[in-house]
Amino acid sequence: MLAIPACLGLSAGGAFSVAAWLAPVATLLVFLAHHALVPWAQRALERKPSPSGYVARRIVWGVLYLAAASIVFAAAVSLSGASARGPLLAIAGVAAILAAAYALAAVSGHARSMTAEIPGMAGLALIASMMAAAAGRPPDRSLFGASLIAFGYSLSSLAFVRAYEWAREGRGRATAACVVAHAALAAALAGAAAAGVLPRWWWLPFVPVVIRTAWGLARPPENLRRLGLREIWVAVAFTAIACVVLR
Repeated sequence: MLAIPACLGLSAGGAFSVAAWLAPVATLLVFLAHHALVPWAQRALERKPSPSGYVARRIVWGVLYLAAASIVFAAAVSLSGASARGPLLAIAGVAAILAAAYALAAVSGHARSMTAEIPGMAGLALIASMMAAAAGRPPDRSLFGASLIAFGYSLSSLAFVRAYEWAREGRGRATAACVVAHAALAAALAGAAAAGVLPRWWWLPFVPVVIRTAWGLARPPENLRRLGLREIWVAVAFTAIACVVLR
């Protein structure tokens, strides 16, 4: 999921900016810190015993990843233009708050709740705008177009996967919920396009997404592995088309 907003950020103006390339590197290091520290924090919260050396390893690696992320992001800020630093820091600050909220939810065992996943996805999608801002793109409404497109894909995937899971309890209700969610998403994106946030051909990347959803609801994959394999091709097609649309 990190690759999609990063690719869209490059197409939105960050391809020739060193500062823009550093933004997803810093984000990746934060991800690694998350995966080092959250399991330890979960064990501590649940008061579970840990193997010898487990706590020290988790904390040391988590701190090292966070320190490296801070250094890389500081380099991105330093290499960006003076006019770009304010927007870059503002967007990164919002993304950091959303990431922290998701980490807290993960520690408490609620990482798979929609109230945690949606803010986490929003923070991840902001990488695209961070990269465009670092490259010096003006801080207007269109600066957030790439992030909104990436966020739209994430929401569609979330709705589809949840419908697949809920189908065990009632396929009709799960299908209806998925259709309503996608209709609401389409209306929101159309509204954003009318407000000048999205590019003219914003809807093109969502064609394979709509096909995936219709196909998946009509003929659900046999298991999660097949669902994941389908999603890979959808993600590749979506990203390729979105990159062309954003150029």
